[in-house]
Amino acid sequence: MDNRNDGLWSGGPWEQDNPGYPAPPAVRVPAAVSRRPVLRPRRRGRKWPWFLGLLALIALICLSTVLLDRYFDSAPPIIRDYFPSVEEDDWRQEGSLNDQPPAIPQARLGTGVTVTLLPARGEPLSYAQIFEQASPSVVSIEAEASDGYSAGTGVVLTRDGYIITNAHVVAGARDVRVLLHSNRILPASLVGFDAVEDLAVLKVEAEDLTPAQFGDSNDLRIGEPVAALGDSLGYRATFTDGIVSALDREVEVEGVTMALIQTSAAINYGNSGGPLLNQYGQVMGINTIKIVSEDGSAEGLGFAIPSQRVKYVVDRLIAGKEIKTGVFGFSVNTYALEGGGLELVDVEKDSDSWAKGLRAGDIITAANGVPITGIEDLTRLKLGLGAGDTVTLTCLRDGESFTVSVELIEA
Repeated sequence: MDNRNDGLWSGGPWEQDNPGYPAPPAVRVPAAVSRRPVLRPRRRGRKWPWFLGLLALIALICLSTVLLDRYFDSAPPIIRDYFPSVEEDDWRQEGSLNDQPPAIPQARLGTGVTVTLLPARGEPLSYAQIFEQASPSVVSIEAEASDGYSAGTGVVLTRDGYIITNAHVVAGARDVRVLLHSNRILPASLVGFDAVEDLAVLKVEAEDLTPAQFGDSNDLRIGEPVAALGDSLGYRATFTDGIVSALDREVEVEGVTMALIQTSAAINYGNSGGPLLNQYGQVMGINTIKIVSEDGSAEGLGFAIPSQRVKYVVDRLIAGKEIKTGVFGFSVNTYALEGGGLELVDVEKDSDSWAKGLRAGDIITAANGVPITGIEDLTRLKLGLGAGDTVTLTCLRDGESFTVSVELIEA
């Protein structure tokens, strides 16, 4: 580490005047329009000509522009990142969808390491117990790029140094360092990176790390208590509580649709790549994005990648296999029929679903033996699958039941 970084990690990560950390990619929504006007008491006073007010406004804008120009000319690169130019798009203002993997050493692939999803055991823990159990498995990540430093969070997968984080935390970096729970700082190499899935796997040389326990996100229920843990705004190991607000929530950002866990637990800049924990201290998701409104009215709208999807993507990244999002090749009515089941409204002719005989009007009642009660069931099923994987569908046509094995096609 060179002299520029002396003291950077002392007392905790990024305790600097101007810390830098990539924003969780944000979905921006327009400012809310009030339906009821704000009533204020009328002031009686001297009326001024309208053009004097216009001149005053122009003068104020000019003065503000001069002051901002002087500020940005003197600000360090990381501060500039907080105030992007107006030409940049909304995603860039809250976190960049950078698809460039970090330019760091490549770790060995095909080691056989996988994510194991465990059922919940024992009694629910208090929030204090959840933090005590999970914090040794959470690390701080610093990524150095050509234009400055950024920071985020990671989750320990194995004792020997496999670490999961968001792709946007390390995208485009030329050097990545990891601060462990023990305050050791280790350089990281890259195992795998996927910008669309917003997941990356790093590797540090260690033998005594504390792996996190991963749970099955399919076991989550709306209303369950959860907690987020990470370096919120650069403050190391910040712990926030909330509930599961929604499951299988489809969120589209820059043309990419992700099925995510929605939570009321506060997820701020720097939380990216950290765990969303259930009441048993298990990692149920990797925190990734938040909703940001222009008027600041959006609160408690954070999202995490479900552990089922994390397992599928991470397992393939470590194995060196390509990740291909799989789809059934048909569309269904959004709402389930009375008694359950989803009706097909269209089947793509170049899909395996068409080749196996599925047609519009057929009703899917079960997938892999699990009853279909809503479109969320199919969405959840696809989290752990990709193109080429096979699903057994039980269907109804004219009152007759039949079963077909359908191969997912690449989206």
